[in-house]
Amino acid sequence: MWAKGWGVQACLGAVCLAVLLAPWPAAHGAETAGMITEIRSGRGRVEARAAGGPDWRAAAPLQALRPGDAVRATADAWGVVVLSGGRGTVKVDAAGSPYMVAAPRPGETRTQKALGLLEASLSFLSSGAEEAPRARLSTRRVPAPVILSPRNGPVLPDAVAFEWLGTAFARYTLRVAGPAGVVLERTGVRGGALAYPAGAPSLAPGVRYTVQVIGTGHPPQEAWFEVVEGGRAQAIRRDLAELEEALGTSASPNTRAALQAGFLASHGLLHDARVILLKALAKDPDEPALHELLGTLYAKVGLPDQAARSYDEAQFLLTRGTKE
Repeated sequence: MWAKGWGVQACLGAVCLAVLLAPWPAAHGAETAGMITEIRSGRGRVEARAAGGPDWRAAAPLQALRPGDAVRATADAWGVVVLSGGRGTVKVDAAGSPYMVAAPRPGETRTQKALGLLEASLSFLSSGAEEAPRARLSTRRVPAPVILSPRNGPVLPDAVAFEWLGTAFARYTLRVAGPAGVVLERTGVRGGALAYPAGAPSLAPGVRYTVQVIGTGHPPQEAWFEVVEGGRAQAIRRDLAELEEALGTSASPNTRAALQAGFLASHGLLHDARVILLKALAKDPDEPALHELLGTLYAKVGLPDQAARSYDEAQFLLTRGTKE
């Protein structure tokens, strides 16, 4: 029931900042030949030029590229371009600039299914946001807890874990309820995370559950989730494995994380996409494309403040070196 609606919504959803993407010529009807998945500015810049265009402009994280577009880097800056058609990735630095993006040649692509998986991820990542949200000013009042994940969508049945934004020393009550009533309740939870206990009742696939987080002085904060049916979950895992094969051995961990998250998000699995991005950012917090994509996931689940912070961090990382 959710797969069709969420899949369509995800494929039509937003990814990049409008401020960054609006000046780039629209690619309606044009073939996507690649995408910029990593940018490190350093003391220089990563820039892109549209096919046949005279002007070089600052490149954006997750910027889609058409055949004939070019990418260059100056000084010690560098960027990574993942090529469509399963042609691997290219690291563009000053020594290899400019790099001209070519269209895949007949017979150059991998299997049709692997190609389709890669294109599904690129399609989600290349869709542009109309407007980036702005963070609201905080107050001194103890805020209500904010459910971060899972939040109003499907989740893979691997290890369901709940996460919310609250205060460090507050205690919270977490309650999970299904059609038959409460299946889990934990009181006095410190921090903002709780994994679904192994000894708790099993969560049935395809059933909508409600998760509530209750903090002192606030009404319950609520979201819903559904566990993906086993056969569908196995198919998603197989597709992820084939996506890995389509990327080949040249893709870096950050590019792999972005494309895996994009693929999962294109199927409505925003919770699982977020998990992949957070793991990648824990290892490398300086990649703006990962923050950009994380902001998009937050925006799609109705968390504008968290989205704005992620977008701001991406923009800071893009311009940090040039301001020093």
